[in-house]
Amino acid sequence: MKRFGVMVALLSVLGLTIPASAQVQVGVMGGLNLAKLNVDPDMGLDISNRTAFGAGGVLQVGLAENLSLQLQPMYLQKGAKGEGEFSDPESGLSGKAETTAKAAFLEVPAMLKFNLSSGNTKPYIMAGPMIGFLLSNKQEIKITGSGFEDYSEEVDIKDETKSIDFGLGFGAGVSFPAGNNSLFVEGRYALGLTNLNDDPEDSETSIKTRGIQVMAGVTFPLGQ
Repeated sequence: MKRFGVMVALLSVLGLTIPASAQVQVGVMGGLNLAKLNVDPDMGLDISNRTAFGAGGVLQVGLAENLSLQLQPMYLQKGAKGEGEFSDPESGLSGKAETTAKAAFLEVPAMLKFNLSSGNTKPYIMAGPMIGFLLSNKQEIKITGSGFEDYSEEVDIKDETKSIDFGLGFGAGVSFPAGNNSLFVEGRYALGLTNLNDDPEDSETSIKTRGIQVMAGVTFPLGQ
């Protein structure tokens, strides 16, 4: 319940500070997250992107001409894929290990958005902090090879993962009118700053989230 209390507090503060004349829009958005993890040391695995998705809402508040604040609370999947080969000449065992980290967060980006044009079609840039509240985290492990039976298991590792992920987001997009509403497409890079590893038996490993996100959505003006 604490994570939802933080969100309510943030929205309440924002509501108290919105000027009556400010342009406010609400909407929905969704898209892909090419998620990855920065793992140090790398544990001998080649780490690659996991294709994940996110979806949520948009609250946009105008601050000045061409400048606005966007809160984008969303359900967002994170994680990565890892792959490595092994061999032991003495035992004759060899094979390949594959692992997929499947994390899910309640993510709340707070992005400052600057329009590069005042026309109907508006390219824009954006940047700001992001905070994620862990909902779940599982690791899928698959080992195949010769000299032993194939092995596959999915393990819940939420208890070994920190519950809050702080990060920064940088991106750009374009919005265009659709009647009284606005459609938008945007892309951003998400840089996780928190070491999410909370395993007491492996305190030396650093695990931080990364993501290339491509989102699309629609916003609706309030009070019109």
